[in-house]
Amino acid sequence: MEFAMDRIRKEVMLPDIDSTFRVFAAHWRTVAGDWSYPIHRHPLFEVNLVLEGTQEMCVNGKRYIQKPGDLMLLNPGDPHESRVIGEEDMTYYCLHFDVDEPSFRELLCWNHACFHKAGSPLSEAVRPALDRLLALTSDETAARVDSRMRILSALFELFAGISGTLSGQETDASHSRYSQIASRAASLLEREVEETREGGARDSGDTIASAAAAVGYSPSALNRIFAQVYGMSPRQYLSALMLKKSKLMLMDPELSVEAISARLGYKNIAHFSRQFKRWTGESPSRFRSRYYK
Repeated sequence: MEFAMDRIRKEVMLPDIDSTFRVFAAHWRTVAGDWSYPIHRHPLFEVNLVLEGTQEMCVNGKRYIQKPGDLMLLNPGDPHESRVIGEEDMTYYCLHFDVDEPSFRELLCWNHACFHKAGSPLSEAVRPALDRLLALTSDETAARVDSRMRILSALFELFAGISGTLSGQETDASHSRYSQIASRAASLLEREVEETREGGARDSGDTIASAAAAVGYSPSALNRIFAQVYGMSPRQYLSALMLKKSKLMLMDPELSVEAISARLGYKNIAHFSRQFKRWTGESPSRFRSRYYK
């Protein structure tokens, strides 16, 4: 019997989802009263929660006093340093992450309130997920597949809590205008990557210049707007798209590395291999070997 579309009374579908995230150095730590961490910055988002004791954290030149339950949410590039206040030990939980979902990155990057006291909307929204992650971090079975799936579940719960809270904040007109410009440029970059054919890849500078012209801005102006909305440059976003496409292709055993290189528009396999290793620290064949022995 043929499937008759005209017989469907009602249908509701989830949106397609194609996003990746990475989590780095998630840990809880107890430190002595004379502990301090020097000023530094990194290209990652950071969640920092004090569990016991008191921490002073300086972010972008402004000082905050964190007591138990107080949360810091930092954006990529934020210079920050911390130290213990008082003579007692201090325990905190820290998680660094990166995510390529444009709308989520926009919410995070447009949020300029890094300090959230215990009991605040954001702290309340994410604390259950953080407590789950804390328990899983302490679990000796964390390397097992089932535990890793629980960690993923807790991370998605954390991201949902952050995005749900931040999306309820009011935005100004400039945010809306910049968001539309950056979103259109991101779509153009995504289309360029998707439509790449053998031998047809553009230079990244030309691709970005073309996207800038399409939205009516110079490349430098687009770079500034894009970074303000998404916390990364158009070039970094384009590289992330290419990396994602590369990994998906490498997970297809029917495609040779040489064929993948050609489909992605690289002039030769050596160029592709150098770029992939620059992105990931390993060769395409090494990445593939982790999935197919």
